[in-house]
Amino acid sequence: MKWTGTPMIISYISIAVLLVIAVCITVLATHHSKRKVINDVNQTDARTIQDNIKSENIKNYLRIFSKEPHLSGTDANKNVAYAIASAWMEAGLEDVHMLPYEVLLSYPDFENPNSVVIQNSAGEETFRSKGVSPVIIPDEQSGKYAGHQWLAYAGNGTVSAEIVYINHGTADDFKNLKLMGVDVKGKIALMRYGYGFRGDKVYKAQQAGAVGAILFSDPWDVAQDGVDADHVYPKTIWMPNESVQRGSLMHGHGDPLTPYYPSKKELYKGTTIKEAYDDGTLPSIPVLPVSYTTAFQLMKRISGREAPSDWQGTVGGNLTYKVGPGFVNGEKLTINVHSELKTKRIQNVIGYIRGSEEPDRYVMLGNHFDAWVYGSVDPNSGTAALAEVARAMMQTINETHWRPARTIVFNAWDAEEFGLIGSTEFVEEFVDILQKRAVVYINMDCIQGNSSLHVETVPTLEHVAIEASKRVPNPSQEEKSRGRNTVYDTWINVFPDKEVGHPKIRVPGGGSDHAPFLNFAGVPVINFKYKNYTAYSTYPLYHTMYETPFLNIHLMDTDDLAVHRAIGQYWAELAVTFADETVLPINTTNLASVMINSYLPQLKESILGMNVSRSDLDSILEQYTLLSESAQDLLTAAIRFQNTRQYDDTNHVQAVNERLISSERCFINPRGVSKHNPSARHVLFSVSDSDAYSNSLMAGVQNAMDSYETSPSIENLREVINQISIVQYSVICVINTLGDAI
Repeated sequence: MKWTGTPMIISYISIAVLLVIAVCITVLATHHSKRKVINDVNQTDARTIQDNIKSENIKNYLRIFSKEPHLSGTDANKNVAYAIASAWMEAGLEDVHMLPYEVLLSYPDFENPNSVVIQNSAGEETFRSKGVSPVIIPDEQSGKYAGHQWLAYAGNGTVSAEIVYINHGTADDFKNLKLMGVDVKGKIALMRYGYGFRGDKVYKAQQAGAVGAILFSDPWDVAQDGVDADHVYPKTIWMPNESVQRGSLMHGHGDPLTPYYPSKKELYKGTTIKEAYDDGTLPSIPVLPVSYTTAFQLMKRISGREAPSDWQGTVGGNLTYKVGPGFVNGEKLTINVHSELKTKRIQNVIGYIRGSEEPDRYVMLGNHFDAWVYGSVDPNSGTAALAEVARAMMQTINETHWRPARTIVFNAWDAEEFGLIGSTEFVEEFVDILQKRAVVYINMDCIQGNSSLHVETVPTLEHVAIEASKRVPNPSQEEKSRGRNTVYDTWINVFPDKEVGHPKIRVPGGGSDHAPFLNFAGVPVINFKYKNYTAYSTYPLYHTMYETPFLNIHLMDTDDLAVHRAIGQYWAELAVTFADETVLPINTTNLASVMINSYLPQLKESILGMNVSRSDLDSILEQYTLLSESAQDLLTAAIRFQNTRQYDDTNHVQAVNERLISSERCFINPRGVSKHNPSARHVLFSVSDSDAYSNSLMAGVQNAMDSYETSPSIENLREVINQISIVQYSVICVINTLGDAI
């Protein structure tokens, strides 16, 4: 039946509809105008915060925090924690407090240095290493025991055995050594730093049967201009004679005695020290670091075949490296390591700037404060910058109308150097709260160079990392003279990704405190630093006793700590973006695109490279195809969500943000994805089992494929398919989360 109505009624209805539309347009226009004003003000305040960050303050904090050696678990490190808390409270942060944990740490015998001893056939000493690095700048480096050369969690004891050189101690290096006909079993493994985490090198050596290990920094990496006095520290940034890199050897993250749970005094420790030794979490063999001068004494004596060309370095200048085993003249090698495990109290420092609109949403900023010695670079370049970010934000709050809409949480982590212990215990204790409240965790460990910003993050946050860098002035006058006025301009020039047209951004690995947030809790992270363009993974004086303010101020960041200031400005810019944007800047569309264009092709290539029968391959590819289809569905759902979400209703905006946060948690598998790393639960991004510094893409799938390759069976085949299905389930979870209805 056709409804006609009278012209008068139709006229009234038409007028009413137009009035409603007009009112809606007016309300929307007013709201958008209001949002625009707020956004403009927030942009102005972000600029004000940047201006309020001062190099002189960073310099003062740096001197305070790196005044003396401050190993985790010591009174000196407790003093640094108190100094951080004092600085934050003086700045005006709220509820500044400490969170303690009781954890297993490792210490040397500081009265009895570790040593490498070489004896001739008559039992006479022909060489003994010093075991202590010399003081070079007395005003900054005269702390008692500062020069002690050691590695945390090294097995205690004395070992005499033949030596074998294994290059960087990677999995491929051990395979190649075996192909050369050289056996590591019963030998002392000599390995160079670089291309992987030191603890994983020692883990592989012990698994191969080594009875001891020695690590050294090769001049090829750390003294590239020569080892004479004019070309090394304190005249340059290159490593001097008798210097060593310290560090942890633990194979995993967090307190080794309390996997999955926080190491609180009142809680039971579910793992014994013996179990930690038995499963390889802690090495049982003696291990020590040596200088390249000591390495020369070893290298010049090693017998056997010549090492491959890519195993050669520059110890001793033109010395030819050999693989061993043993010494040419029958001399005997002994290593003496004095190490002790102790349960110690550590303390994280936490402080807040409460949000004005969403106080229960957390934008988390963090850096660790414990160091192997003075730590002016690692980590206190970051600790000082974070303290200045807190001070500058509070200054802006006090001098303007601005306060962040969401809460900004400042975090200073303890015992990071021993294995991300402070941050891991924190995440394990508060994982449920973090999964409900945390928007993002933004980490800056330390400044490794002065060339360019370098960022690691997940695909959903890439655009935020890039756009923030465009709003930070370039700290380099030389770069500005070349027309590169922002941090972004230099970043895209030094670290370009030509395929996508923006700076190269990698997924974070496990090298710092962001790892437990991403891998255990599913909180998206941004981990950033300043570094130089080099194949070597870090700076030459990494973890040495020469990380004192002289290095920061006179060798690394010589223009009044301009790079330190830029780091603080970028940190603040990121924090304000996540704290104040109405809709959280989480881009699920980019995640779907990266999965389709990068992650899945990599997975397919790995699958096709498996040594499996045609029928088994077809079974795996069938599940892979289903995963690919779900990824396409995710892209469609993400685009639809992005195009239809509304910004004009406060309740709806909160619902949109809730979905965005929840979508990130979809990739957490409570059962974990790694047998060896309890904190690895993210089905897309986890720390590599073979290198704790690196990430592993779809680790559960890769581990299952490795197990099948090692031991082909129907059970292992099913597990490969099952792990692919688990990733697909997570993708479907995101699709459902973004949808309007079940």
